[in-house]
Amino acid sequence: MSLFYRLAYALGVTPWEKATDTHGHLIAPLLYREEAGCELPYGPALDLGCGAGYWAVELARRGWEVTGIDSVPKALRRARARTRAAGVEVRFVQGDVTRLEDAGVGSGFRFLYDLGCFHGLTDEERVAMGRGVSAVAAPDATLLELVWRPGRRGPLPRGASPEDLEAAFVGWKVMGDDPLDATALPGPLRDADPRCYRLRRVA
Repeated sequence: MSLFYRLAYALGVTPWEKATDTHGHLIAPLLYREEAGCELPYGPALDLGCGAGYWAVELARRGWEVTGIDSVPKALRRARARTRAAGVEVRFVQGDVTRLEDAGVGSGFRFLYDLGCFHGLTDEERVAMGRGVSAVAAPDATLLELVWRPGRRGPLPRGASPEDLEAAFVGWKVMGDDPLDATALPGPLRDADPRCYRLRRVA
């Protein structure tokens, strides 16, 4: 998937960025829910596969101490430019979400979110990502995973189930899921039945 995204950014074909700009309001309440009952500053958050930094910047504006990781240099350049334009501080790291400890993102993250990486990984990569997330997360951390329902889609992400998530993120439990109102999304995304699962660390 890393090669796919590198080629996509090189060619300027990044429909997920357009989808975020157009439909980001569908995801925003799920991210901001983590602020309920908390006082500023909210603490460290990790954006897994941050891309051009849309949500990293939004959460930094709201008082999170955000680190974003992505493997695509061009995406990170866009993210840093977005951060400068917004006048906020976000730390961006070039690295692989399946090798978080090697990437040097830090540790103690109480909120982690992935809006599209996990469901396109191989089984081995999912286990590696889960192991890395557990290594850098705080004991009481929350993880949000946006995934499509499982299915065969050729080169597109194959999706993931709650069982897939718990198998990869050992010591985490799916506490709930929120179906996105996908009626306004383009056909392929609407048919993928996107859902956001909230996982809680329990061990």
